[in-house]
Amino acid sequence: MECSGKVTDIQKGKIPYTNILVFECDDKKVEMLLHEDLITFVKGEAARFVVSEEVPQFKQGVDFCGRGVLVRDDGDKKLFSIGGFVVVLHNFQEKFKENVKYYICLMKEE
Repeated sequence: MECSGKVTDIQKGKIPYTNILVFECDDKKVEMLLHEDLITFVKGEAARFVVSEEVPQFKQGVDFCGRGVLVRDDGDKKLFSIGGFVVVLHNFQEKFKENVKYYICLMKEE
């Protein structure tokens, strides 16, 4: 699953040293709670969001790519955990399996 869009917001998280990055594509929205050192994006930047069982091609240190699992599926809202960091997908109709490790990536568009 992948979609192209842009980073629409980056806010400080309530947990020290974390930020919440918001990415939107079409009518879909992704909220990512990540350590501030992992975010290399700026508000308004074009990007591509990918969830895949296979490792996608990405640029180390430029793109964000982590490995996580589906924690909860509430229909069009899905919650993933990447080593404790949370990624929430809104308005995604795709089906994901529990207990399967996925690569969850946000990659800069060129």
